Amino acid sequence: MAHRKYEQRAPGGPCHDARVPSDFLPPDPYAQTPQPTPGGESNRAVIALAAGVAALGLLAFTAGMLFFVTLPASIVGWVLGNQAKQAGTRVDQANVAVIMGIVGTIAGVVATIVWVLIWTRTS
Repeated sequence: MAHRKYEQRAPGGPCHDARVPSDFLPPDPYAQTPQPTPGGESNRAVIALAAGVAALGLLAFTAGMLFFVTLPASIVGWVLGNQAKQAGTRVDQANVAVIMGIVGTIAGVVATIVWVLIWTRTS
């Protein structure tokens, strides 16, 4: 019966007054580590930057002849860059992707006009 009274008086155990603050203890090796949340960091800025670089490189390499490939890629880079900026992830890369998308779109439109004029004059 004395044992039951002790449990009622001190629910923390026999040495609850001698607890060590958790700041002084090492981390528990068996504790659950927080799992990364799915969909945390978006890669839209990276994809937008890759699309912009590929579009401008292909446009320059082919002298604008592949405008039908580079124009959509530039627009994709521009749109994905804007989405990444709005989401707030990798803002610097997103800004560069937007700029490259705009430049690639303008250069693609100019290349389209030039190549259409060349093809219509030679035919």
